[in-house]
Amino acid sequence: MTRKNLSFLAVLSGLVFLVACGGGMPEEADDEPMPEAAPAEPEPAPEPASSTPEMLGGGKAMEVHPGQGGSPHVTVDWMVNDANISITYGRPYLRDRVVGESVEPMDTGIWRLGADEATTLVTDKDLMIGDAHIPAGEYTLWAGNMGGEFHLIVNGQTGQWGTQYDSGQDVAHITMEVGELDPPADQLTLSVSSDAFSFDWGQMTASVPIMIHD
Repeated sequence: MTRKNLSFLAVLSGLVFLVACGGGMPEEADDEPMPEAAPAEPEPAPEPASSTPEMLGGGKAMEVHPGQGGSPHVTVDWMVNDANISITYGRPYLRDRVVGESVEPMDTGIWRLGADEATTLVTDKDLMIGDAHIPAGEYTLWAGNMGGEFHLIVNGQTGQWGTQYDSGQDVAHITMEVGELDPPADQLTLSVSSDAFSFDWGQMTASVPIMIHD
């Protein structure tokens, strides 16, 4: 047998021995499982709306709802000489409009003294607003130009939309003193003090004396 053949047999014998002993090319290891992704951090819950009243018009105001046309509705509470007075109203923004031209109050017609629903007054004491006696109770407030004067109107109907004014339920018409604001108020604000009810709206400010009956 030639040397070449002997070498071939030696190599072949070596391969047979390796296979018999479990040798040869190593098997590829199974892919290691991917580590599980860490659970996502929960998003922080939104902070609840603040329940702390804000001062507005001399009283403590709480938002009731945002309003249909972007005029937030608030209830403002005042303590005046042991009387609890609250007014709920929508606070429209002027947004470059002009009072009397493109936004109420106009020269004619009745204004809801706010936005959306009729503005509501609640008092637990009898009031004197101007020269009108207003018994304790719940009312709606309106305003308008009448006979060359600007009137605050106290009405006995409540719970209605701000276009549903019924003059047959008027309790009192009270003349307000009207002035001019500079700079103008971009958002309507109603105010109550120990001696007056007033509002600021655009370049218009109007007020009337108020007194608490014992």
